[in-house]
Parts: sequence; C-alpha cells; structure tokens
Amino acid sequence: MPKQNDVTAEGESKEIANTLQNKLAESMMGVFELVVSDRSGHFAKHPDEIPDKKSVSSIIVSYSRTNAAISGGAGLVPGPWGMVAVIPEIAAVIRNQLAMIYDVGMAYGKSKVLTKELLAGVLITALGTSAGSLLIMQGSKVLVKRVALRAFQKIIAMLAGKVLQQALKSAIGKWLPVVGAAALAVWSNYLTQQVGKKAIEIFEKEIVLSEEVIEEMPVETESV
Repeated sequence: MPKQNDVTAEGESKEIANTLQNKLAESMMGVFELVVSDRSGHFAKHPDEIPDKKSVSSIIVSYSRTNAAISGGAGLVPGPWGMVAVIPEIAAVIRNQLAMIYDVGMAYGKSKVLTKELLAGVLITALGTSAGSLLIMQGSKVLVKRVALRAFQKIIAMLAGKVLQQALKSAIGKWLPVVGAAALAVWSNYLTQQVGKKAIEIFEKEIVLSEEVIEEMPVETESV
C-alpha cells in the first residue's frame, strides 16, 4: 500500500495541476479573437507597417526576446504553488506568440485567412501536438476548420495543459525563485522561436478556410 505521505503529495500535485490549467485556460479565453482584432486593426490603420517576408526573422527574434524578458521577470515563489503566481506572465507570452503568428502571416500575404482557428492550429503544432481538430494538411494546402465556441473552449483547455506541461518541465525542480525565472525565460525564448518556425512552415502553403462550422469535436485535454 502507498504511504499516507505519498498519497497526500500525489493529491496535492493533482490539485496544483488542475488549478494551474484552469487558471491559464481562463486567461486564454477571448485572447485569440482579441489578437486577431487588435493586429488586423493595427495594420488597417498603419498599412505602411505591414511586414514582408524579409522581416520575418527579425519579427521572430523580437517577440522571442520580449517573451524571455517577461518570463525572466516573473516573480516565482518557492514551492510548487509558486507557479500559480506566474500564470499572468505565461498568458502574456502566449498572447505575444499569437501576435507573432499573425504578423508572420501578414508578411506571407495571408491577411484574409488569419482566423483564431489558424492561430491556434499553428500554436498547437509548434507544441508538438496534432492539430487535426483544426488543421488538415493536404500536400501543399492547409485546410483550416471553423469551430463553434464550445469546441474552441475545449481546444483552449488542451492548449493550456500542453503549455503548462512544458513550462513545468523547465521550471519545476528549480524552485529557487531566480533559477526558476531564468529557466522560464530560456523556455519562453526557445518556444517562441519554435512557434515562429512552425508559422513559416504553414504560411508557405496555400491556406483554405472551411465553410462548415463544427459544433462539437473530441478533444483530449492535456494533463499537466
């Protein structure tokens, strides 16, 4: 039989994981639509700032450095519950990654297909998870599905779990605040660069938006 202390520790670990995932998913609700609205509005007002393919590398480097600075300044507190305090910083990193995806898409002339589903699909694939629920690769084409709110909420929950899983691997075990924040900064910089590379890979293809709206889809939530 497992010892009482082990059972208690396991229970606390699950509680922390659920709390982290729920808080991050809550922070991510509405962010995808907000980024699309914000960036499209910005480029509509400032067409002279629309990037070209030559500037893609500098776009990725800029966002990566910004996200590393955000994570590096995170106020981690000792102990596993300390990660709860940095959920706003992780949410900010994700928002910047979505803005970066949008900007890279603009550089590739994809302004008419930059939907919240496409941004989410790029982010999901960059995290090493199948985006089959959102993107279907068809040779040189990418079919982007449209999903209803309830289905998209499930996707956000899965994304939150996947992001936290990677963040925790980088920071947990390094509970000293300074070391933990430094580890998060390295992770944030690396992940943002990976997201940028995946965006390039996808935007080099022809993007086609599906006309059908999917109301429900099976999405496995990612446990932290």
